[in-house]
Amino acid sequence: MPGPRRSAAQRARTVLVAGVAGGTGTTAVAALLADAVGGRLGVVVQATDHSGGELAARLPSLGPATSRVTVHDAGAHVRPAAVLAATPENSLVVVGRATPDGVADVRSALAAMSDEPDPTLLGRSVVVLVDRAPKPVTIDVGPVRDTGVAAVLVLRADRALARPGRIDTTRLGRPTVATVSELLSALHW
Repeated sequence: MPGPRRSAAQRARTVLVAGVAGGTGTTAVAALLADAVGGRLGVVVQATDHSGGELAARLPSLGPATSRVTVHDAGAHVRPAAVLAATPENSLVVVGRATPDGVADVRSALAAMSDEPDPTLLGRSVVVLVDRAPKPVTIDVGPVRDTGVAAVLVLRADRALARPGRIDTTRLGRPTVATVSELLSALHW
């Protein structure tokens, strides 16, 4: 029987990745996160697609789960994902577009869940704003940061992510690798 201090790979932990609208990039973020967590922990993370999307097709590699860590692609369903993430061992990643309208949509979604179902959830939540512009855009993330989330990250356009099918992590640009590393840190991995 494991003692009270189980390794990170043995503990059950869930991260729900939810977008504020369809097509924001939740599947790519969920695939990158599942691969990165698995790499950091030396396990295969369970990846579950609740959006009817292409998560299995986007995962850099497939294999049977070897951990109790799960990454869920919840699609454009922030509110239901917040309900599922409402326990201390779980986290929420909210994905939106890196535009002024995208920031407003994320802020609105976060405001709607600020006190329900768990008032501490915002502090365990990370926002990823996906920038698909050919040249990096400057976006004011202050309104989202002011909500009390753990971090606000911008995932810049990356040719490796724009290709359909499996994400080739060997082709990811340095900004993408850095953002995924920051995401892991913000989620305490």
